[in-house]
Amino acid sequence: MFYHLCAIALILLVLGMAAIRRCSLYSPIVISASIWLLAFVVGILHEGRFYPIQEKAFVAWLVWFLFTNTIFFLLYPSRVDESWNGTKMREIPFDYTFLLLLMIVWLSYRIWMVGSTGPEDFFLNLRLSAIGYEGFPRLGLVVRFYPLIFALFLFENLYENKENLHRRAFLWGFMLLYAIGTMGKLDILTPFLSWIIIQGITGRLKFIKNIKLAVLTITLMLTLHFVRGSVYDIYAVSDVLSLYIYSPIVALGYMDIDSSLPLGAHIFRFFYVIGNILGFEPNAVGIFAPYVWIPLPANTYTVMQPFYYDFGILGVILGAVFYGLFFSILYFSSRKQAGFALVLYSGYSIALATQFIGELLFTFFSGNLHFLIYSIAVFLASRKVYYVG
Repeated sequence: MFYHLCAIALILLVLGMAAIRRCSLYSPIVISASIWLLAFVVGILHEGRFYPIQEKAFVAWLVWFLFTNTIFFLLYPSRVDESWNGTKMREIPFDYTFLLLLMIVWLSYRIWMVGSTGPEDFFLNLRLSAIGYEGFPRLGLVVRFYPLIFALFLFENLYENKENLHRRAFLWGFMLLYAIGTMGKLDILTPFLSWIIIQGITGRLKFIKNIKLAVLTITLMLTLHFVRGSVYDIYAVSDVLSLYIYSPIVALGYMDIDSSLPLGAHIFRFFYVIGNILGFEPNAVGIFAPYVWIPLPANTYTVMQPFYYDFGILGVILGAVFYGLFFSILYFSSRKQAGFALVLYSGYSIALATQFIGELLFTFFSGNLHFLIYSIAVFLASRKVYYVG
């Protein structure tokens, strides 16, 4: 418990400094500190269910937390716009509603086909298909359009008005339908979190509504978890929360490191994949890490895992510096009313908010790169308008 208390004390100090400086609830400082506070508080409540946190894991966390938050503070904007100017609007100059409806119908058909033809229950078929189990049909090509739909979802919600209300509704429908198609908890969290950040930074969202949305999102995620579970899944709600929120920091200390892997096997996985396609060796590592028992099985090792696995503490420092600069620059630009930066900040915020689970920027580099390209394309296709409604 000593590590937990030290971590909580440090996190509360950071949150106190953020409060004195009046940092936004949607800033990297507050988001990062809050999610780590949640992890260690859950750890105190459920510590007896897991092995102790190892010293090397705590040191890695301490290095990560100090470096990221130092950069967050140093690059925090001294003056920010409390709300966006409603006249600074953009719109896509053509109505793509029909194409969006076709995508929803296509996705619905693929969900039905995958769920009803697999060997397990409907929702478990969807989940096992999404994580790549052999013998399960796939959602197929429709998945490739997710980064584009996500970019449109963020764009339309950023520049919301009466004229695009129907498109926003259909985009919400696709995002939630996609979460059902993958039965992924993060696919539920992503649209809600990004929407909250957009609404919060643009001054449209009250604090009490944040609490209601957080409760709704957690409820949906837990519902998804138990609906997709097999008959052998006997974990209670408290077990699920402790496994996903607290166990990764414990597992990090018991993670086995394969010294035979090539340089930067996890951080540079995308480039190894490209090399494999071109016929070069060595093979890229898989996205999903192997399990360790702590004593419950766990295969998530916090955001530090790929950096620590590939380059030790030096890798953790470099990763923390990258995260600190990346999210600070996006947030700084967002508060200066740069719409493109806010779309990226809200879209990538899932990586910031799930640090206690795993690393999402480099691990899913291909999908993140597609999202960036589509976001650029959406803004290039859009035009400025100087009226609302």
